[in-house]
Amino acid sequence: MATLFTSWTLATRAGTGVPGFSGDGGPASQASLNEPKGLAIDSQGHLFVADSENHLVRRVDRVTGLITTVAGSAPESAPPVSRAGGPDPVYEEEVDPLAETSQKTTEQFTQQTDLSGTVRYLVGAAAPKRYGGDDGPATKAVLNFPTAVAVDAQGHLYIADTMNHRVRRVDARTGIITTIAGTGQARFSGDGGPADRAALNEPAALAIDAQGQLYIADQSNNRVRAVDLKTGIIRTVAGTGSAAYDGDGKPATESTLAGPSGLAVTAGTLYIADTFNGRIRSVDLSTGMIATLAGDGGSYRYQSPHDPPSSSVSRPSGIALDREGNLFLTDSDSHLIRRWERATGLLTRIAGTGSASSAGDGGTALEAGLCYPFGIVSDGERTLLIADTFNHRIRVLSLE
Repeated sequence: MATLFTSWTLATRAGTGVPGFSGDGGPASQASLNEPKGLAIDSQGHLFVADSENHLVRRVDRVTGLITTVAGSAPESAPPVSRAGGPDPVYEEEVDPLAETSQKTTEQFTQQTDLSGTVRYLVGAAAPKRYGGDDGPATKAVLNFPTAVAVDAQGHLYIADTMNHRVRRVDARTGIITTIAGTGQARFSGDGGPADRAALNEPAALAIDAQGQLYIADQSNNRVRAVDLKTGIIRTVAGTGSAAYDGDGKPATESTLAGPSGLAVTAGTLYIADTFNGRIRSVDLSTGMIATLAGDGGSYRYQSPHDPPSSSVSRPSGIALDREGNLFLTDSDSHLIRRWERATGLLTRIAGTGSASSAGDGGTALEAGLCYPFGIVSDGERTLLIADTFNHRIRVLSLE
């Protein structure tokens, strides 16, 4: 199997590597992205990208390779991003007056830290709120750090509008955007009632099953919730609200999660990136029982190919599955893509060197650099698409 992995390659599908906004209507490889995070592929193979720091969702056409904005108001130009020591902090001149996260106030700024560890300096209490546009064209709407996207069988687009604490839907036929879950208030409420009257707190991942259930990683509520798209009713399917790990082999609704930020669903099973517990969990949707598939909660961070094998993962985020039930995950803080083999339970490095870099594009995936990859999706045809977030690119990993 190791020999197989050495033939796999990594190349750029979208993004120049320079953070900013540009390129709509042209080749995706020549467009600028700014910290892309969640990814989704529709039934025609078109790729949707949560272009988070541009506050947009963009679409890459499978046939032409052209990129367009499908949700969010495109900025005139994206501001430069200031960083120190990796992906945090992030500096943004905007405010969310409904956010109820930890804050420190000075005369100059408010410091707001979300559960993912991102620190934003929110300047001025009178700064505009980044929300608007419901019941109008999606391309005129205002999004606030969208983190995840999903597409249903009818082609409707769902957006985790993370810092607006909402999930929004773009109708495939009309292009109209609406809120289907969340009130805009960063709190927990509403189980058993209409999802658009329930409160979310930083929704960070989405997944849709064949039965029309939309799963939401309600990150800062430390829960996974589900919306029945036929009735609009919301419920909790995993997590108690406490950020902790208290074991497996019990009902998922009685088990704790810590900052879940990745989801995948297949026949009868929901997979959760239990990010700050350092685990990938599975929920049997028929019994409701939870188990750990990968990760042991350790503090492992990959250093080199000479490291002994480890079952630990460092801030797992995105999840994708192949047809055999093997699982691919973004080991974000180790700058890796790893594969969990269903038959053996082994974790294997398949892309990335363990160091944050952009080197090696177009070459062997094991020798190519990544920088805090977050999102991942499979196209079902021996290809993975990766949101190489802090390289501001979408990379394509060929599994052959």
